[in-house]
Amino acid sequence: MPTVNEFWEVALQVASERGGLVVGFAKDSEQPELGSALDNLFGFAPKAPATVISLSDWADWVEQVEAFYRLRPDWGRAKRGAADANYYRVKFDQFDGPTNSASGTGFGASPPFSGSLDVVSFSGYAAPLSGFQGVTFWPRMLARVIDFLLHYLAAFLAGLLFALILAVAAGGRPPAWALQRVFERHFAGFVAGILGMFAYHVICTSIHGSTLGKLLLRMQVIQDDGSPCRPKSAILRELGFFVDALFFGMVGYLAMHEDPEQKRVGDGWADTIVCKRALVPSAMKQTGMRFVLGLLLGIAADMALLMTGWLIQMNS
Repeated sequence: MPTVNEFWEVALQVASERGGLVVGFAKDSEQPELGSALDNLFGFAPKAPATVISLSDWADWVEQVEAFYRLRPDWGRAKRGAADANYYRVKFDQFDGPTNSASGTGFGASPPFSGSLDVVSFSGYAAPLSGFQGVTFWPRMLARVIDFLLHYLAAFLAGLLFALILAVAAGGRPPAWALQRVFERHFAGFVAGILGMFAYHVICTSIHGSTLGKLLLRMQVIQDDGSPCRPKSAILRELGFFVDALFFGMVGYLAMHEDPEQKRVGDGWADTIVCKRALVPSAMKQTGMRFVLGLLLGIAADMALLMTGWLIQMNS
């Protein structure tokens, strides 16, 4: 475990890189004023008081936690505070090293360090890092099964539409050889099916945060800071699914079992969490119209990729 001076040595480096440190106070605690001096940070009093220079937010706090972890990964990650806490950015006029004191500053809802660092472990997770409780493995597996059944329904509809297009192109009835080629097992059709499912999940997740399976089970994918899932994150987490699905899902199961936020490998890549919709802040919940839009576009992309694969298969 780090000593007090070791901690502040890293804290000074973080402050230098980020233009100050971010401190958090629970909403029901006494709040500092802009321009005031804090003689206590993270449970320790620096010799030179820090000045409150601006308001900050939870996302800034989470970035600071990651900055500490990047510089000292052997300490582990500290708690990521709470989404509803008040955060402030402070700056040092000078820095001559800290002295130990009792804690009066909160780390989100509660102080992360109190007393001496000699009795605080940076490793381990006493609480979920983001403030959100992730959904466990089996409900998420059930949501995947529902989406897989929807994929089969989309494939059936795509097959009917593809046969209709062939019939129109042939002037009446689709050629028997063409239908036979379509229904044969072929690599192009297999790849098209995987790409169709991939597109469906990415589109639904990036537009609304929920596929049909997740919505029926009242789940939503969000970023670690509580904001809606971004398109890049939706792509990364779905790419990670190919890793999580290895050995019949055992990789994903073990990753979630060892993570307090129930993150699978893909969630770790994308900085996302799958949580109950009831826990998502109201301002971050997407509308029903966005779900319908995402679902329709996702199914359309799935069907289009399936038919493209069949077309390639028919002409190969």
